[in-house]
Amino acid sequence: MTAILFVTLTILAQAQPADDVIEPLEVPQSVQVAAPPVAPVEKPAAKFARGTVLYVNATSLALRSGPRRDTTLIHYMPQNTKVTVLDPGEGPVADKIGDKPGQWIQVQHESHTGYAFDAFLIAAPPTLETSLDFTCIPGKSVGPISAKTTYADIVAIFGSANVGDATIPLGEGKSEAGTVIFADSPDKRLFIQWATPKQKPHSIIIEGTRWKTAAGIGIGTPLSEIVKANEGPFTFAGFGWDYAGYVISWKNGRLESDHALGEGVSLFLAPAPPYLPADFDSVQGDKEFSSDLPQAGKLNLRVKAITIQLRD
Repeated sequence: MTAILFVTLTILAQAQPADDVIEPLEVPQSVQVAAPPVAPVEKPAAKFARGTVLYVNATSLALRSGPRRDTTLIHYMPQNTKVTVLDPGEGPVADKIGDKPGQWIQVQHESHTGYAFDAFLIAAPPTLETSLDFTCIPGKSVGPISAKTTYADIVAIFGSANVGDATIPLGEGKSEAGTVIFADSPDKRLFIQWATPKQKPHSIIIEGTRWKTAAGIGIGTPLSEIVKANEGPFTFAGFGWDYAGYVISWKNGRLESDHALGEGVSLFLAPAPPYLPADFDSVQGDKEFSSDLPQAGKLNLRVKAITIQLRD
């Protein structure tokens, strides 16, 4: 009996694992772990809500068939004109024009639907003092006015209170009906001559001092600055007749290229006191005089009137 018990205990002892042996654990079955929810990608929010009325804050703004600069041009929208934002759809398309970042948005302009760059659209109509472009481009434009600007456009741009009818003298006793803008503002006054009455302008007569060409030539510009811009002397008509002080030729100066006389621009000079009558008498009549004449310098000649011709 004792022997049997001893054998049994020996067998049981051999069946127990040693203290330094780690038995392998049961391998668990694979467990499916749920992935964390993925947040939906948010589309860029539209800058303006559907139905918002905006105003063009540029001399003119392109309305295009698609949200890119290389899409078809529908037409140009004049400054201060109104547009209405349509359904933003998939969201605006980012872009940059010049140094202005912005987005292409779909808008309604009159009966046309298209895309406009919103960097040049504002939610409130700009005042003329802050938005008006006073740059004159000979042969092309005077501020927002071009050969395609109608009378209705002018009223929309400048306001009906600043636009009126005028009689424009043409010289040699002739005159024609035209339009005046800012009649009571000497610094902004100008006159429009129409090729087709109130539909197609052909020339703008400038009297206001704020209008200037890219070369800095405007009402009141002195003779010395014109010579400097031209990089040489030019010629003008004598005084005492209808075309007194008319600039005749740039004499192949720098202004020849972008201030084409009689085709893009016409300039008229006038003396400013004090000056000696003898010096004035020396540049009288239907003759051509050079700006480098000593008498011309003594007369303190300045630009008295500018006419910008408009071409299609």
